[in-house]
Amino acid sequence: MSRTAVPAGLARRLGAVALASVAGAALGAWLAADAAPPVPGLPEPGTAVRLALPLTRLVLDLAAVAAVGLGVLPLLVRRARPRDAEAVLAPARRAGVVVGAVWMAAALVLLWLQASELSGRGVAVSASTLSAYASTVSAGRALLITMACAFLVALTHFTASTGRPVPTGLGLTVAVLGLLPLPLTGHAATAAHHTLAVLAIGAHAGAAAVWVGGLGVLLALVVPRRGLLATVLPTFSRLAAASLVAVALGGLVTALVRLDGQLPWALTRTPYGALVLAKTACLLALAAVGGLVRRRLLPLVAAHRATPLATWVTVELVIMGVALGFAAVLARTPLGVSG
Repeated sequence: MSRTAVPAGLARRLGAVALASVAGAALGAWLAADAAPPVPGLPEPGTAVRLALPLTRLVLDLAAVAAVGLGVLPLLVRRARPRDAEAVLAPARRAGVVVGAVWMAAALVLLWLQASELSGRGVAVSASTLSAYASTVSAGRALLITMACAFLVALTHFTASTGRPVPTGLGLTVAVLGLLPLPLTGHAATAAHHTLAVLAIGAHAGAAAVWVGGLGVLLALVVPRRGLLATVLPTFSRLAAASLVAVALGGLVTALVRLDGQLPWALTRTPYGALVLAKTACLLALAAVGGLVRRRLLPLVAAHRATPLATWVTVELVIMGVALGFAAVLARTPLGVSG
């Protein structure tokens, strides 16, 4: 792969991931269209707010995952030669500043949309309503924490880009801390087995972000450099395998807790169950692709031979993009019988 061809190819691959994410969110929204009937006494939030909410959540999730992936990168290149490591860390730091800013902006917009939804006044929400939502509602406080962490992510990468020393795991730690508040204040906050639900959703969300974010960074920065890839891929392969197990176990426990006493019919007769099955299908597909890459391509990469790795990584990211789209809607889908 030539150096001049990489940016165009990368743009196409990342574009495919973005389209897959939006498609997943759109399909998930369609599956969940009847999941939340109007609540008596509360005004309708309006079509614009209802449509914008899952898409804004998707942008926020993608930015969070990207921030986690950029935080993982310094750990993946620790054993590489300093010159090779710096060749990918320098653009990663610049990207981290942008990702942190986008993440913070998406959190602010989501805060506004969720306050608008609760107030029922559409997009014309007052500053006092926004302030009250952010200070008194758990989801609002979670978004404030996310915004603070997103700012710290941008600041950490900016500081590193100026040549000042930054602890290796700081970017990853702050990104994970910013990722967790929203899922932990979602369905897990009201689950019957609260502690178990919180631990499960935390493990599920954190491991998924490390897996997806790490894979995205691998495609964007490491795959074009064959020598560095031979050093990084075995480490990432082990990390991905551990993440797959954590994602599967966390998701299974979360679904069992959420659907407690309503299995198996809830999986096929509720929008929530349909989304769980859709995410499970994505996970099985990812496990199959990951197993193929590990068995057939990893030995070739270790031998510094040409492989279609970029294509298979793109396939994985597209499937992950669909799963993220489903997750963005699942986070806002209550359990209820459809039909």
